[in-house]
Amino acid sequence: MSRDRAPRILIAALAAVLSLLLLAVGALAAQPTPGKTYAGFVGVQPYRGFKAKVSFKVSSDGKHVLAFNWQAGGCIGMGGPGNAYADPYNNYRAATIPVSATGTFSAENVKWIGTSQTPAKTTIFTVTGRFTTAKTATGIIHYTQTDAAGAGPCSGHATFTAATP
Repeated sequence: MSRDRAPRILIAALAAVLSLLLLAVGALAAQPTPGKTYAGFVGVQPYRGFKAKVSFKVSSDGKHVLAFNWQAGGCIGMGGPGNAYADPYNNYRAATIPVSATGTFSAENVKWIGTSQTPAKTTIFTVTGRFTTAKTATGIIHYTQTDAAGAGPCSGHATFTAATP
């Protein structure tokens, strides 16, 4: 009789471990709040007292990040007096990014050209993020920049955190 019990105990133990693993993975995953706008900051140094911002909206079905906007000077330069982050030259955008069933989102090789100053600055970036809760997202942006006058290429990265009320 003890021979018959061993496989049953082993199966029960494996089922319990698998259930715990599934619960742990589920705890890490979060879905965004549909239709909400998220805003926060990019983890770069403040410039003249101003912080670089990040913002985006989640689609009404919760399956897409819309208009992912982020600010940074990058590695080419900031330019201008006052809040350089307010200058479109230092603002970058990815149009639509799909959100996975586990609450992650990413877009690769997004090209953005800043033309509000001379020379034009080209930024190619990859954004990877995840919703840590329904109201908070975190991630990282990797970028490479050049300008029309021949500066670069140079590259860098920045983290971000954004939330919705």
